[in-house]
Amino acid sequence: MSKSQLCILPWMSLETSPIGTARPCCLAEEEIKDADGNAMSVQEHDLMDIYNGSYMQTMRQDFRAGKKPATCKKCWVEEDAGRTSKRMNTISKFKQKVSTLDISKDTVDSIEFLDLKLGNICNLKCRICGSWSSSKWAGEEIDYLKQAGMDKENVRKHTAYTMLKKGAWPRQSDQFWNSLDTILGDIEYFEFTGGEPLMIDEHHDLLKRAVEKGYASNIGIHYNTNATKSPEDFKETWSKFKRVEIALSIDNVGKRFEYERFPANWEEANNNTKKFEELKNSCNNIDFQLCFTVNVLNVLYLDELLSWADNFDFDNYHWNMLHGPEELSIACLSKQSKEKITNILTRKFHNSKHWSEIQNVISMMTNGESSEDDSLLCKKLFKTDLYRSQHLSRTHPELAEIIGYE
Repeated sequence: MSKSQLCILPWMSLETSPIGTARPCCLAEEEIKDADGNAMSVQEHDLMDIYNGSYMQTMRQDFRAGKKPATCKKCWVEEDAGRTSKRMNTISKFKQKVSTLDISKDTVDSIEFLDLKLGNICNLKCRICGSWSSSKWAGEEIDYLKQAGMDKENVRKHTAYTMLKKGAWPRQSDQFWNSLDTILGDIEYFEFTGGEPLMIDEHHDLLKRAVEKGYASNIGIHYNTNATKSPEDFKETWSKFKRVEIALSIDNVGKRFEYERFPANWEEANNNTKKFEELKNSCNNIDFQLCFTVNVLNVLYLDELLSWADNFDFDNYHWNMLHGPEELSIACLSKQSKEKITNILTRKFHNSKHWSEIQNVISMMTNGESSEDDSLLCKKLFKTDLYRSQHLSRTHPELAEIIGYE
């Protein structure tokens, strides 16, 4: 076994997807399947049955044999670009677990880490997102189909319609919540992403049950939240947990933030950031993080985002790289655009404390398979601009010029 490419997540973690299927982690390329090759659903299957099925047993065997499972492609790509992947971050984050995990076993007695994407219920439709993680996006995509003349029958067969229906599963699944209650005492870490997790009442009910049963003091929580919801309603409950990490997903500032995370309001997000900082300073169990996703729309403006972040007492920054949708990934830009962006980033950051991270961003961008031109990107942006009465050149003029957006 090659420890240099071992991932510990298959022995401790499970992710639920926005439509109620399960994956080994949030970056896995495919869902966990049963012996017949069908995706397993948390609405129909017990969590431990999913976790110890043939799919996960094979993955554990592959890692022990020193193989690099294909479903883990995103981590291998990031590591090849010199970046610290989720696999590596996890080993660092749970380093106290590495020596105690029994990775010789094909089956596991308990799940310690649950990454819960409780549906796609969300109040935003961010440019880098889609119907998979946003019910608002699903509604907009259905409007696109109708505008293109698609009839009702075919609309109902489309992925966006499916996501609009399936994405509300946490509010419809007693099986999942009952299954989760049976393993709640083993859980040491929850990760809530989305959709927007602070919009899911059932998630708050789960935390309250953990408090009532006396488990909360042994459980850490991590959130990715879009900064549109105030933390005030959660303060009392969070105070009972071992640790609460709050990562604000903010990728840009001002009008560019509003363009990218429509229909969010920058002033509201900025004020909520202050409230989260106040919560951190008043509680001794809060970690306050900035999690931004580097993508086509913000790569030229990272200096302004980081200057804004310096006004707050963030414990750390997480540099996340967008892999999809591909048109918005910096790795898929045209060669000409990549060269121009590289020159601008080098000029802005060469003497900055962030230069090392920027070099990794540039490496990730240049190592990707370039498109012939940026026409597909422009087409995607224009379609949404037209629907939302926005225009890239008004908020992102430098980017618009580079990619030839008219």
